[in-house]
Amino acid sequence: MHGTLPATPQKRPASASRLPLLLRLALRELRGGLKGFGIFLACIALGVAAIAGVSSLSRSLTEGISREGRRILGGDMAFSLLQREAGAPERAFLDAQGRVNVIATMRAMAIAGDKGSGLVELKAVDAGYPTVGALETDPQIPPAELLAQRDGAFGAAVDPALLARLDLKVGDRVTVGGAPVELRARLVSEPDKIADGIGFGPRLLVSQEALQATGLVQPGSLVRWTYRITLPPALSTEEGLGRIEAEANRVLPEAGWNIRTRLNADPRFARNIERFTQFLTLVGLTALLVGGVGVANAVRGFVDRKRASIATLKSLGAPGGQVVMLYLIQVMLIAMVGIGIGLAFGAALPFIVTGLFGHLLPIPIQPTLAWSELGIALLYGVLTALVFALAPLGRAHDVQVSGLFRDQVDPERRWPRKRYLTALALSVAALVGLAVLAAYDQRIALMFVGAAAGSFVLLRLVALGIMALARRLPRPRSTSPRLALANIHRPGALTPSLVLSLGLGITLLVTLALIDTNLTRQLTQSLPQRAPSFFFLDIPNQQADAFEDFLKQQATDAQIERVPMMRGRLVTLGGRPAADVKAPEDVSWVLEGDRGITYAKAPP
Repeated sequence: MHGTLPATPQKRPASASRLPLLLRLALRELRGGLKGFGIFLACIALGVAAIAGVSSLSRSLTEGISREGRRILGGDMAFSLLQREAGAPERAFLDAQGRVNVIATMRAMAIAGDKGSGLVELKAVDAGYPTVGALETDPQIPPAELLAQRDGAFGAAVDPALLARLDLKVGDRVTVGGAPVELRARLVSEPDKIADGIGFGPRLLVSQEALQATGLVQPGSLVRWTYRITLPPALSTEEGLGRIEAEANRVLPEAGWNIRTRLNADPRFARNIERFTQFLTLVGLTALLVGGVGVANAVRGFVDRKRASIATLKSLGAPGGQVVMLYLIQVMLIAMVGIGIGLAFGAALPFIVTGLFGHLLPIPIQPTLAWSELGIALLYGVLTALVFALAPLGRAHDVQVSGLFRDQVDPERRWPRKRYLTALALSVAALVGLAVLAAYDQRIALMFVGAAAGSFVLLRLVALGIMALARRLPRPRSTSPRLALANIHRPGALTPSLVLSLGLGITLLVTLALIDTNLTRQLTQSLPQRAPSFFFLDIPNQQADAFEDFLKQQATDAQIERVPMMRGRLVTLGGRPAADVKAPEDVSWVLEGDRGITYAKAPP
């Protein structure tokens, strides 16, 4: 009788055989639903949604500014000068690059007779305005007809705020300087409004001829002249823009103009978006950390509910590491559900904002799926879930089967194994590194990390103090108070989790309130104790005496102080050219363009 023995099955590596089994068991157990994980999902989803939504909205704003840079700037490049127009060599250089359009902006007073007067942001444009985009008015009138001189008055488009402030209507006339101006239309939208910055009064759009007729352009007048260049397609590339900017600084180093391109149409606005995004991202991360305490509680409750299953698996020979991995997979799968919900809301937020408020926003927004920002939010969610889940799960590794059942009434106090502590430390380090590396200002991010760590330690000490105090208090005779007091310090009490959750939440609210209070205090305390009732700027020297006599006639008992002011820019600092100085960002504005300088013979 001949035959062959059956082949002995080859044993697969443990790593190759366990993972599919663990994943299969995890999915099988999850068929029972997500009962008890409502708080878990809400904490993860809200935190991830906050981070993803803020980041996506910020990306959409920066994308809109980048894509609409040419329209925002009013051309491919803009050269700005303060208090003076471009000289002949400067204008020749600009004209050689492409088509040039001139914009002048200044503050002025619009006088409406008996109805009073109001401060306006006067904007004088040339015949080619706007070169990019469209000027929207109500009623819609072509710019040439809108601003033309007719019936002894120059035309203007006016911000509706001025009409409401002075009780005016379209067709009325005001006087600006020495020129009569007819308000022919309401100003609805300017394509280059962002590039002009924030004004101190309503906009009044007039022609260059009207500005000259006002007589307000005098030596020393605070007028900003902006020369916008529309380049030929061959020169409007990124390399071409950089070459022209470098050539302007080389050929005319003493011009003192501020140069912008369509690639950085409004760098200040972009920086503010980044700062605001970092602030809200840290707030979202704080909410995620507060939710992490809820995650830890949910995982602890999950382990408590699975004690019978854990005991059964261990009694059948399952190693502790396999048991921990099984339930860690379940927890992370549930976390991915919450993360997915948060990412979906965060990704949809720019589209929701654009659909509901896009027509009301004065800034361009380009809704887009910001994959890199969504990826960062995903990492935040995964690392937060991992950090707060490892410790509760790791404790089940070394507890014996009998101990698992006994642990319900007499929990064993032991630290998880080194492997879980190492994994926890690596997860915390990864979360801290992500918060720092993804931040716009890493110094602020490090301060946030330090404050968060200090809050966790301090609140833990507070919780231990409360438990110790409750343990030493006399026992009430009544049953309900006695049980309530005992539950504060009993083994497995939720006191540390409750103190941590409430403490972090209150810390976040107090922090936001303090930021608001400090900003308000900084603005109010920067004002002098005796602020002037009125102040007047840009009074020419030849009219200063006559103006002071007028004030004395109107207010005989008033104290009048005259302070000279001049405009200038720093060209050297500490013996070094100002262009070579890398100043901190919070003070770098001093080196950018002209500054107002006051002086006195003696300190006040």
